Amino acid sequence: MARRPPDRPAGVGPMRVLVYAYGTRGDVQPYLALAYALHREGHQAVLAAPARFRSLAEQYGVGFAPRDDEWLGILNDPDVRRILERGGFRGGLDSSRRKQVQQRLRTEFSRLLPKILDDTWAAAGGGADLVVHSQEFVDQGQQVAEALGVPAVLALLHPYVVPSWQYPSALFRFDAKLPGVVKRLSYVPLRFLRLETATVQRWRSERLGLPPRRGQYDMLRQPDGSRTTVLHGFSRHLVAPASDWPSGVHTTGFWLLPSEGRWSPPDPLVRFLDSGPPPVFVGFGSLSGDDPRRMGEIVVAAVRNLGVRAVVSGGWDSIRIDVPPDDVFVLDQAPFDWLLPRLRLAVHAGSAGVANEALAAGIPHVSCPMHREQELWGDQLHRLGLAPPPIRQRDLTADNLTAAMRTALRDVDMAERARQVREQVRAEDGARAAVRILEHVHAERSVRR
Repeated sequence: MARRPPDRPAGVGPMRVLVYAYGTRGDVQPYLALAYALHREGHQAVLAAPARFRSLAEQYGVGFAPRDDEWLGILNDPDVRRILERGGFRGGLDSSRRKQVQQRLRTEFSRLLPKILDDTWAAAGGGADLVVHSQEFVDQGQQVAEALGVPAVLALLHPYVVPSWQYPSALFRFDAKLPGVVKRLSYVPLRFLRLETATVQRWRSERLGLPPRRGQYDMLRQPDGSRTTVLHGFSRHLVAPASDWPSGVHTTGFWLLPSEGRWSPPDPLVRFLDSGPPPVFVGFGSLSGDDPRRMGEIVVAAVRNLGVRAVVSGGWDSIRIDVPPDDVFVLDQAPFDWLLPRLRLAVHAGSAGVANEALAAGIPHVSCPMHREQELWGDQLHRLGLAPPPIRQRDLTADNLTAAMRTALRDVDMAERARQVREQVRAEDGARAAVRILEHVHAERSVRR
């Protein structure tokens, strides 16, 4: 059974909560869901995220502070996508080309960093009672909280930050057979990472008015040495909480964003869904390889091999099908809570966002990851009997995709397990549980004042 969210602490009035997130829609949407849950519970939430998500936040009545999103466009460069698809900077391009891409990324990031930092501080212009931030901006988010004199809460969509004897860091596969001490030690090089450049130091002193930091910085500690509260925005039914995680680490359940009638499906999509048996979904989001047309050919071939219909998400030019056959409908984006319950199967990259939504829809998965975090969810889905073994996108062919989809579509036990997990994850009400924890953090701080 899911744990019941804690009760709202007595005497807690409306809070103003600043929520920092960065990335593509799959990265940002869970944080918008958390901000929306705060809004529904009577608090004022401000989402600081790439500017392209302003209209989405406004649909939900959530305050919005834009952040420069040019870096996202740079990461969508074909050379960068090729490197990611083929295993990072150790592969994907010849060595001289890799070095050129690395240097260009360093140069571009150095150019954009002052604007990113300015946007980070500008988002806090209205003040806050709490600062909630993703790992991408853990250093900046905690420094903003320090400048405001309020707690910082680390909100994560994966379990790769808090050291444990049970689970290794992202340096290893999540299911790696390692001694507990090695798993625990694998966090040491990651725990103290920070972006302490001259630009950041100048921003800290001149814009935030804070003294220089001395010694090593620990993302799991507040400036006064107390432990940082950590929210895990995934289900304990997918990754069980480690027995040695501190009490301030909370696995709340998924932060799901309800469409609640804010989106109307286009008529062609409705006609396609109504014209035959439930299709499968195929979509890899923004992080896919450098050859979207090849990916489209693989998907169409697998659909034809199986004699099924498919709804294909071609957003971010991840899958390109120039002339879709009659049994394939290509769309840009659609709310997963509306779309996936109408389908039979979700073929995805394994990002937390779509994996969570497919679990909530109660349908089987086929996972085709590109990077380590996506591999984690693909491995876990397979371990729990919800998906066949994941296939790396760089290894994807029409034949192995056909075989994986066939397994997921025909395995009766997998379908039943997906329905069982659906009820478990829906019962968690993860976003509301996270709000209750944030209220307790605020209440405890008020008592200590």
